[in-house]
Amino acid sequence: MVSSRSIAAVKKRLQILFIVCLLIGIGLRCTNAAHKVYWHDEVYTTIRVLGHSSKAIEEQVLQGATVSAADLQAFQKFPEPRRWSDTWSALASHPEHPPLFYFLERFWVGVFAPSITSFRALAVVFGLLLLPLTYWMGRQLWQDHWAAVIATCLMAVSPIQLLYAQEAREYSLWACLILLANGCLLQAMRAAGRYSSEAVVVRSLKATILRKWGLYSVSMALMLYTTLLSVLVIVAHGLYVLISGSRQHWQRWAMALGGALFLFVPWGGVILSNRAKLDSVTDWTSFRQPLGQLVKFWGLHLSSTVIDLGLPVDNLYTYVVPFVLLILLLVALWQLLMVTSPSTMAFCIMVLMVPALGLILPDMIDGGQLSVSTRYFMPSLLMVTLVLAGWLRQLILSDRGTYRLCGQSILVLLLVVGFVSGSLSAVSFTWWNKNINYHINTMGEVIRQTSAPLVMVEIGETGLGSSISLSYAVAPETAFLLFKPGKMPEIPTGYSDYFVSYANGELLDAIASKTGRSVVLAGGDYPLWRLE
Repeated sequence: MVSSRSIAAVKKRLQILFIVCLLIGIGLRCTNAAHKVYWHDEVYTTIRVLGHSSKAIEEQVLQGATVSAADLQAFQKFPEPRRWSDTWSALASHPEHPPLFYFLERFWVGVFAPSITSFRALAVVFGLLLLPLTYWMGRQLWQDHWAAVIATCLMAVSPIQLLYAQEAREYSLWACLILLANGCLLQAMRAAGRYSSEAVVVRSLKATILRKWGLYSVSMALMLYTTLLSVLVIVAHGLYVLISGSRQHWQRWAMALGGALFLFVPWGGVILSNRAKLDSVTDWTSFRQPLGQLVKFWGLHLSSTVIDLGLPVDNLYTYVVPFVLLILLLVALWQLLMVTSPSTMAFCIMVLMVPALGLILPDMIDGGQLSVSTRYFMPSLLMVTLVLAGWLRQLILSDRGTYRLCGQSILVLLLVVGFVSGSLSAVSFTWWNKNINYHINTMGEVIRQTSAPLVMVEIGETGLGSSISLSYAVAPETAFLLFKPGKMPEIPTGYSDYFVSYANGELLDAIASKTGRSVVLAGGDYPLWRLE
């Protein structure tokens, strides 16, 4: 009797916590979204969605001696005339990014007009949609309302989900589609007809099976049209079906995959016709990173599901917190193995491990840095949350008071650190996911303190995007001098201060030689130099 009353009280608290976490999650996703650094990759999202050509932009900015910050931001607006064909051409020239998210953005900003707010608003929408999808996926995976409730609470304050819900890129959409595909596969594997006591079919078994596997096939195609990394999720699904399903399940899965690949044929053709371009733009992934550095990043990927304080990579935090969370995850998996069906655990382990290993093993074997990017681990990170939720449900609703107390304490701790992490990133103007443009606001502040600055930028792989990103942090009339690598022009006179951004040592030496002035860091440890 005491146990029943205690469990009833726990369920009531979970209901209240569910509502509170939803409100907090919605609030954090909508806080300060328009004022954070609009970094290089987001800039190129805008350029391609609006139908601009990177090559044409470079030609325009190189025509005159200088361009203003306002001139650079003009490329973040629609060209005239507005044509969907221009958007398609811009996207087709970059086959590494399938077009689904970009077409949705094109429609979205066509309605609301292009701006940082409107471009990020669509990501926020998908970030919010992730919450009901998490509840639905929790029900499909654990077949339990309370496990789904706990999963939604954790997802609402998950730091990594909060970050990508405020970035004008495809990763919040991908998170939604991963959960959709996962849930559709589980439903399809469990598909069965309904019969009356007289064995009269009430619902057609064939129709039910066709519908569920059809939905799964479409969800796979949508994932592929969002990012090519969805292949790793599909491989995980295939291994799960092979391990846990019958021959009939395997045949149906193969047919669903065939349908998805057929739907993907149009973009597959784009990839084949632009294979050289795909190889060149993804060449950065082959640059070697020390194994020790990679291991640090892997740990931070894992811990970002529940805590992210934005500390430097070499902080003590990197060595302690990810290890603690890894132990917690292993304990959760071990205890779930004792009480959960083999099929469910096979699904969890496949979706948790296969996408992660698909990124980690190539870097370990051949060298590279594909596994440095947290966003690429999205399938595994989503499953971390679901696994923790399933385990915490077993503890919190246990008949043993000690287990209930332990489960509630762990849940509260995870929610608190998630809320603190999300609050810190929400009120900050920059975070580690801004990558090369992390210091843009600081650089802009230094430049704004001068009366008539000139910013010199070499257009290399990231120069144009970083210049447009910087243009949002300086006065509209700030002059920029952009030039091609190895073709530095004459430096105009009449400016109060001269700055060089995102330069290497060779360029800095060339500028010093050409001007006869010394080039020194403008301030702290950020890529901005001043001519003195």
